[in-house]
Amino acid sequence: MLQVRVKPGVEDRIRGFFPWVYKGEIASFSRKPKKGELVVVRDVSGKFLGYGYINPEVNIAIRILSFNKDEPISEELIRKRIKEAYEYRKRLYINSNAYRLVHSEGDLLPGLIVDVYGNYLAVEFTTYGMNQFRETIIETLVELLKPKGIYEKVNEIAKRVEGLEVEEGTIYGEVPEEVIIWEHDLKYYINIPQGQKTGFFLDQRNARKFVRSLVEPGDRCLDVFCHTGGFALNMKRAGAGEVIGVDISELALKEAQKNAELNGLTGIKWVKANAFDFLREMSKKGEKFDVIIIDPPSFAKNKAAVPNALRGYKELCVRGLKLAKSGGYLAIFSCSFHITEQHLLDVLLQASYDVRRQVRVIAKTFQDLDHPWILQMPNTLYLKGVWVEVI
Repeated sequence: MLQVRVKPGVEDRIRGFFPWVYKGEIASFSRKPKKGELVVVRDVSGKFLGYGYINPEVNIAIRILSFNKDEPISEELIRKRIKEAYEYRKRLYINSNAYRLVHSEGDLLPGLIVDVYGNYLAVEFTTYGMNQFRETIIETLVELLKPKGIYEKVNEIAKRVEGLEVEEGTIYGEVPEEVIIWEHDLKYYINIPQGQKTGFFLDQRNARKFVRSLVEPGDRCLDVFCHTGGFALNMKRAGAGEVIGVDISELALKEAQKNAELNGLTGIKWVKANAFDFLREMSKKGEKFDVIIIDPPSFAKNKAAVPNALRGYKELCVRGLKLAKSGGYLAIFSCSFHITEQHLLDVLLQASYDVRRQVRVIAKTFQDLDHPWILQMPNTLYLKGVWVEVI
C-alpha cells in the first residue's frame, strides 16, 4: 500500500481525528501516487496516523476513513459504516419517511451522500476515492433498505475537480419522476432527478417545525428563497393568513404549488422573482410581515467568496428587518461552512444599526441530527440559522 508522510505539525490535527490532508501538507510518498488508491498516512518519523484514499490532483489530497491501525480500509469496513449509519438514524426517531442515511465525513464515509425518500434512494459520490467502492455501496444499500430504486445525483463541481467519470441517472430498479414523502403532518412531492441537492432540503426539518411556534392565527408571512415551499407550507399549516413564497426557479415554484394542493392549503401566493429585487420592492411599498424566513443558497463556495457573501447577507438582513412588523420575527440561514454563526450575528447587528431596529435573538438552529457534524471537524457543521424578534 502507498505510504505517505505528512509535514511536521500536521500530525497533531490528524491525531485529533481531523480526516483531511491537504496537498501542501504532504512531505513524501513511497512512490508516485495513483488517483483513488488507498494509502497509509504517517508522520515524518514514520509513525502510523491513519488509512485513507488519495487524489493527488486536488487540494484535499487525502481523506482518512480509519484512524485505527487494526482497521484498514476494506469493503467490509464500508459495509460496516453504512450499517452503523442506518442504526444511528433508527435511534433518532425521525418523524418522516425521508432522511439522510449517510452524511459523508459525518458518518466517517467521506465522499458519500445517501438520502432516503420513502422507497427510493438518492446517492451522490463526491470524490474519486469513494467512487471506487460504488458496487459495494450499492449492494449494501439494496441489502439493507430493499429500495424500489436508486438514483445517482452528480455534483458537477465535484465531478470536474475530482475527475469523476460518472453520469446522472437511475442505477438500480426504477425511480419515478416524482415521489411523495411525508414530514410531520405534511406531504411533499419530491422530484429526485430535477430537484436541488438530492431533491429536498432534509437538513431544515427542525427549522420547519420550529417556525410553527412563532406563527399566530392570521399572521402575514414571507418565505424568501422558498424552493418547493417547506417553510411556507408549515406557516400556513400553523394558521397563517396570507403567505408569500418567493423563488427564482419556476420548476421549484410549480412543485411548491403542487405541494400546497397536495395538503389542501390555500392562501399561499407563489412569486417568481429575484429575491433581492423582490425585497426592495416590498420595502418601497411599505409592506410588513409577522414572520419572515430568508434561506438563501450558498453564497460562499470557498473562503475567498466570504466578503462578497457577507455583503449579500447584510442586504438581506436590512431588507428583512425593514419588512418585519414590531414584534415580528426574522430568520436568516447560511448553508455554507465558510459563513459562520458569528458572521450571521455580525451582519444582523450591522443591519439593525442601519435600520434602527432593536432585535432579540430567540433561537439558533442547525442542520438536523441525520446530518451529523463531528466536533473535531468544524467543516461538517454547515447549516446555521439565527432567529430574532424585532422589538
